[in-house]
Amino acid sequence: MSGRRRGTNLGLILLGSQIMNVGVKKIPPVTLALIAGQVAIFLDFLPQYFYSANAVCMSSYIVWYHKKWERLFLSALYHADDMHLYFNMSSLIWKGTFLEKKFKSIYFAYLVAVFTALTSVTYVGLNLLLENTLEDHSYGMQCAVGFSGVLFALKVLVTHYTPPGLHYALGFIPVPSRYIYWVELILIQLVTPNASFTGHLAGIVVGLFYIKGPLKPIMDSILSPERTGQRSGYSSQSGYSGYRGGNYRAEPSAPPPPSYGFHEEYTGGLSEEEQLRRARENSYREQQANTGGQRLYPDLDDLRRQRMRHYNS
Repeated sequence: MSGRRRGTNLGLILLGSQIMNVGVKKIPPVTLALIAGQVAIFLDFLPQYFYSANAVCMSSYIVWYHKKWERLFLSALYHADDMHLYFNMSSLIWKGTFLEKKFKSIYFAYLVAVFTALTSVTYVGLNLLLENTLEDHSYGMQCAVGFSGVLFALKVLVTHYTPPGLHYALGFIPVPSRYIYWVELILIQLVTPNASFTGHLAGIVVGLFYIKGPLKPIMDSILSPERTGQRSGYSSQSGYSGYRGGNYRAEPSAPPPPSYGFHEEYTGGLSEEEQLRRARENSYREQQANTGGQRLYPDLDDLRRQRMRHYNS
């Protein structure tokens, strides 16, 4: 048994609890498959490919000089411990659900595959650049695992396609939405010094390359959302797609506004933390109604405190 699976595996319990709170049927298929696949990898279902972190981790030295190209993908799917898995997969639930419902499943799967490859390539390139510019070989030896770089790329898209407003970094620091991923990049590094700064930065670069650069037109020339069933436009009641130069701008591709109180179909600009709070409140009310006040799932306030203790330990 892998050393990662010893102990209580609290992260797996928390992840299962969060999926139950959200509802399995409310998580789109590709997002759910990504979560299930990475949990299966963590549980050693594919030991021939994911034997250990050292066997799959990605560094510019290993990838560029030793031509271990397969690590551009394998490293993103491997997590060092159960809490690492929990934090990444709980974030994927919200980002993946929003983007998969917007773009539809086929295009979202295509998007994640391209983002995974490009985030890894950008990570290798950034470390090679820093190594040669600063003459510091430690950048070339940094070996990273985990899905967080891809999640930062998805974060850029989620922020772009939701109305501008305040988001909450780490759940309590109000930040204008257009700065949220930059603030989180810095805060996560301060709270978790061992996190890969260049890995997270690579994700932001890829996300910006998609919404502001030529990546989206290039990808859409191969497979566009319209070809996979995405509606080409919305009514005049469409929401706003993002923040551009301080002005709101309506676009046909923007998601529809929330209606009839159906929050799950559209986040209305809420951050992940606000979505989580709303899901927690709804789940609590359902538990009170169905169980006479008996709690079925762990207290998510306790989970947040445990998360901060984990980061500071």
